[in-house]
Amino acid sequence: MKKLFVAFAALVSMALVACGPSKLEIQEMSANCDVFIEVRETLDDTLSLMVGNALYLNVKHVASNGLFPFPVSTRDPQELERETATDHVNNAEELLKYLRYSSPNMVNFGIVIGESTKNAIGFDEGKLVKELTEVFKKVDGGSLILFHEAAGDIVSAKKIF
Repeated sequence: MKKLFVAFAALVSMALVACGPSKLEIQEMSANCDVFIEVRETLDDTLSLMVGNALYLNVKHVASNGLFPFPVSTRDPQELERETATDHVNNAEELLKYLRYSSPNMVNFGIVIGESTKNAIGFDEGKLVKELTEVFKKVDGGSLILFHEAAGDIVSAKKIF
């Protein structure tokens, strides 16, 4: 009987581990991120937007041109429609420098893959995550978590490092 109970307990614990983090754990993981890279469609066909601590990376640009170089404009969260100057990020060092303007002490990063990326022709999530992983590994002591979104909510999380 004891062996049966131990086997059942082991089976239940493996099932819980296989399910991944709970909704509460996902919220905690996202709350700990200093900067988010959100991959989704943006207002402009080629422009990426920096709003607060989130860089909205345009999926159409990434799908057709790769990660670098990309144009980005910083927007005030209170006035999203107000246009500002456009910068061009050409490599990993420039991306980290650009992100430090909004979060000077950044160490924890989150990549959010938006639901709209499923419709982007030529978008390779694995390739983009690999490129961004190489960028964020340059920050000592940092962490990187990959999130997926559905219907406006973060539904999954996976710690990359």
